[in-house]
Amino acid sequence: MLRTFKTILAVFAIIIVAGSAYAFAAANVVPDTNAGYVASEVSGYTVDSIVYDLNVTDPTLVDAITFDINPTTGTNKAIVLQIRTSTTGDWKTDCALVDGSGSEVHVTCSFTSPTLALADVTALDVVASGTIDPAP
Repeated sequence: MLRTFKTILAVFAIIIVAGSAYAFAAANVVPDTNAGYVASEVSGYTVDSIVYDLNVTDPTLVDAITFDINPTTGTNKAIVLQIRTSTTGDWKTDCALVDGSGSEVHVTCSFTSPTLALADVTALDVVASGTIDPAP
């Protein structure tokens, strides 16, 4: 009888602990955000109107890459953005973001120093986020 009571008490304690853990997890609220990378199916952004602005005097150099970026769902504008022009290249973070109509953002990434050779452009990877990373 005492052994059965201890077993029932242990099962009851496990149920209470599991239930309180579920209640705690259900109380967490995470705000909607967007993020996206390459062509992966991530609720993120659509990049369109891509223009490669070639140098006037030397058209083998790219002066700037411009494009528009829109969230695929919601209205979280891209506020942090990085691009790279090859799958093994460095990420460029100093692009200018200008608000467009609605949730659209116009992006201009300039390549005057260092210059970007058109022959070195083998991809256009865009990483964007609608939130700024918190300080560590």
